[in-house]
Amino acid sequence: MTDRLNRLNPADDMFLKMNSVRPNLLLTQAAWVFDRPLHRDTWLRLDDHLAHGFAARRIRKTRVPFARPWFDRPIERLPVVFDEQPIPADGYLDWLRDKGDAPLDLFTGAVHQLAIAPTASGGQIVSYIASHGTCDGGGTMVALEDALGRLASGAAVSWEESTGRLVGTTPAYGRGRLRSHLSDSRAQVKEVRNAVRSAWQARKVTEPPRNPRPAEPRLNLPGEWTPPNSIVDVSLADWTAVAKERGGTVNGLFIAVSMGLLGRSGRIPDGATVRVDIPHSVRTGPEDPRGNAMSGLPISATYRSNARTDLKEIRAALKAAGTAAHDPANVPAMAQLGPIQMLVPAAVVPLFVSKGRSPELLTSNMGPALNGISSIDGIPAAKVVLRAWMRPVPADMFRQLEAGLHVTCANDDDTITLSVTGEDPDRFPTRAVQQALIVDELDAWGLKPTFWGS
Repeated sequence: MTDRLNRLNPADDMFLKMNSVRPNLLLTQAAWVFDRPLHRDTWLRLDDHLAHGFAARRIRKTRVPFARPWFDRPIERLPVVFDEQPIPADGYLDWLRDKGDAPLDLFTGAVHQLAIAPTASGGQIVSYIASHGTCDGGGTMVALEDALGRLASGAAVSWEESTGRLVGTTPAYGRGRLRSHLSDSRAQVKEVRNAVRSAWQARKVTEPPRNPRPAEPRLNLPGEWTPPNSIVDVSLADWTAVAKERGGTVNGLFIAVSMGLLGRSGRIPDGATVRVDIPHSVRTGPEDPRGNAMSGLPISATYRSNARTDLKEIRAALKAAGTAAHDPANVPAMAQLGPIQMLVPAAVVPLFVSKGRSPELLTSNMGPALNGISSIDGIPAAKVVLRAWMRPVPADMFRQLEAGLHVTCANDDDTITLSVTGEDPDRFPTRAVQQALIVDELDAWGLKPTFWGS
């Protein structure tokens, strides 16, 4: 029998395990600002499309040993939030942060929420959040582009005719479902054997090292700490011109600016070789049903405190890493152990999470993704962003994880938008500190930022 269930992969499982320790720690958030308000019915219709689309899914488990959980259609959804209090421009970021704090539930399918508020200038600000436990940034884009396209065309809400068809359905109770679980159980046992063999063969494969986290300073940040986030727009034409002038690419300049911010914060010393982790989409096409379909592409480059990062060095590093990534022999041993990770019992998950390490620098460039979501029902947004959202936690958790800096970017035809999240509480304690570093770094490249909320 062919397994019709959309089973979780190791990336899905990793976020599921994280969710069991820190519920909804990481979300994906899209946001729009409109110069004039859209009708209430527009948002309700959009939410209906989203609730029947690619990101609308819940996780189901089985008691059959070794068989993986799977995705199914949701049985619950969160209501659209319509706030009445107008939001001033300097309150955009705080409002967006508040909208991320929603009671998402991976097991009922209440994994997204749409929220709308009027702006003080007479327009609207809109937030869409989606759990990273069920969809990564690329999956969220699939969901948004499909829902917005169906809304604009006047298409009917449908599971079968939208990307919702990719979520999967569950066979009725009985022998069909049991056969499916038993088949997957046998396949997973084989995957574990293969993973052990592959990891042993890759035992000598190395990755770029990370820099030790400086012990000082250690700021007094009691209670829950909110990683500061800044959203900044820069002219795409100016960005492209600077990159070309320095012998690099738009993506290379993005990485260089991110390295400069990390260095200016004091996290890394002059002359350090910085490990940069770059999420890399492994989606195979429009029919790929996976919620999380990302792999990591690490590179290293040199930080110089008194000079701009060498874009040619970054370009060469990206090219070498991209070539190496296509050869399975270059995949490190730990990256081969996904099938074993999925068998780790829940009781020991907190230990594994506590021993993990976050990237010192994580950079994700989604390219011209904003072109696909820049208009809603034919109305172009004045501002749009797609970013990661992080829940407040004790500062010591980020210290223990040795977290550093997370920067994402995407662009439309005119603007490149960066979302900067400082995850090191002692180097990026507040948004004000972070934005001052951003201004200094972009000024060094001859670029002018425009901050959301200014």
